[in-house]
Amino acid sequence: MSERRGAREWVALVGLVLIAATFSVLSPGVLLAVPFALIALAFPPRRPLTVVMAVGLLALILSAHGGDGLWYFERGWALLLGAWFVAFVMLLPRAGFVNRAVAAVAASAATAAAFLALRRDGFAQLDHAVTERLRTVAGDAALAMSNVLRNSAGSSDMPSNMMKAAEMQAHLFPAMIGLASLASLGAGWWVFRRVTVSDEQPLRPLREFRFSDHLVWVLLIGAALLLLPVDELARRAGSNLVTFMAALYALRGIAVLVVIGGSPGPLGVVIGAVLCVVLYPLVVTATILVGLTDTWLDIRSKRPILPTPGS
Repeated sequence: MSERRGAREWVALVGLVLIAATFSVLSPGVLLAVPFALIALAFPPRRPLTVVMAVGLLALILSAHGGDGLWYFERGWALLLGAWFVAFVMLLPRAGFVNRAVAAVAASAATAAAFLALRRDGFAQLDHAVTERLRTVAGDAALAMSNVLRNSAGSSDMPSNMMKAAEMQAHLFPAMIGLASLASLGAGWWVFRRVTVSDEQPLRPLREFRFSDHLVWVLLIGAALLLLPVDELARRAGSNLVTFMAALYALRGIAVLVVIGGSPGPLGVVIGAVLCVVLYPLVVTATILVGLTDTWLDIRSKRPILPTPGS
């Protein structure tokens, strides 16, 4: 049983790393490494090997000479994220990982917004840099895919579809950075608790995923900004708030479904993945609604789960 649990925990780590790499419009390596290094340096036991590795990671990432402003922003964001998470672990000793991580992302966003506001056209410059990076990546990916799928059906539409996806990512990059940051904090906390503290279950299982019910107001505020006659900047803020919270509620909905239906086996995972691809809008909407319902009805309350240490 313990070996099976350990395997699931390693799968969780791989999943968190993949989410961080997929959603991040910044450097995934920086976003994963810097928060882990700060966590390893802030909390005991400070084993010599862990301290040396953490210091080495920080020195390697921060001492390198960068070029554009995006290079500095991604390192500054990773430092803010790690520092705020360390602060909230100390300030909120009874809070779970998810609430600490969400608080760290929110505090990092507020701090970064304050710095950008102090710089003339700070957000506009950041937005331009992110958009150009995404367009470049999309263009390179479209060229590579076109060469692979040459003369096949749909290959001519590949560049335009890639660019449309890049434009959408650019519009939602704050939400994407927030989601990638949550995943990177989860990965860093997992590695620290598992390797340094020897915790067999560094994070709670998926079926226990939840966060503060008060965060529903963030979703409602975002929806209001989308529906009210406001300017484009406010509307964009609303779309990012809705996207960020919708992803959290979708994951919460999946946790509820796992509790109700039980953990799926390998075949169940394959079937679920196929359904997500084929019925993507329906599946996402359903899980979001289940997650929202859990906010008010606490569907899992009739199925008490014992607390897990170290999470």
